[in-house]
Amino acid sequence: MRSIKFITFITIIIFILGSPVPALAATLSLNPSTGTFNKGCDFSLTIDLDTTGTQTDGTDAILHYDASRFTAKTITSGTIYPDYPGNNICENNQLCPGAGKITVSGLAAVSAPFTGKGTLATINFSVLPNAPSTATAMTFEFDPNDKIKTTDSNVVERGTVADVLNSVVNGNYIVGTGTACAAQGTTGSGTGTGLGQGQVGISTPSAQQIQQIPTKALPPAGSEKLTFTIAIVGVALTILGILGLALL
Repeated sequence: MRSIKFITFITIIIFILGSPVPALAATLSLNPSTGTFNKGCDFSLTIDLDTTGTQTDGTDAILHYDASRFTAKTITSGTIYPDYPGNNICENNQLCPGAGKITVSGLAAVSAPFTGKGTLATINFSVLPNAPSTATAMTFEFDPNDKIKTTDSNVVERGTVADVLNSVVNGNYIVGTGTACAAQGTTGSGTGTGLGQGQVGISTPSAQQIQQIPTKALPPAGSEKLTFTIAIVGVALTILGILGLALL
């Protein structure tokens, strides 16, 4: 009888310790994710990163847009990473004929991975004077079904080559028919919505402008992986105590 109880106990422990720990996943978001921008007006969007507790060595964000409606003017790097070696605008040339493509690449320091939420970069756009007055999308190049692909957007986990980017929040915008440059975008909803609020539809600085100042998010005080591990050990010890009493 005792041998049967002992085998049952070992089976339960193996099952608990062998249960998978929920994987952490990162998100890239455009902020604002919607808005109306009139012809001839300038506006800004931020690319926001949420690592959901994962320590990261770097991030690549690749963004596509319609170059017949918008022209990208500048990329302002965020402060979540100390180095941005791959920022680039490709628009209406041999590499990007009739299209627009933005690449932002941030690298963490060897001694300081980035964990948390923050602005990867701010992209400054202008609406072309002859832009069609219709809806258009800006989308991240991202394949959620191919985690070994290196030519799309990705977030690299600290100390590994694992891509932990799990979802993206794309943007949907309208080219307005008005003349004022004061249209207001709205922050996107859904998993991984970023923190940054870009300047929207303002062609010249004014007292009412809200200046986005990216700040480096501090690593969380605890790790979600460690929390799950401690919980599993606690359950195992509880079961051990109960079955130990049963064996007496």
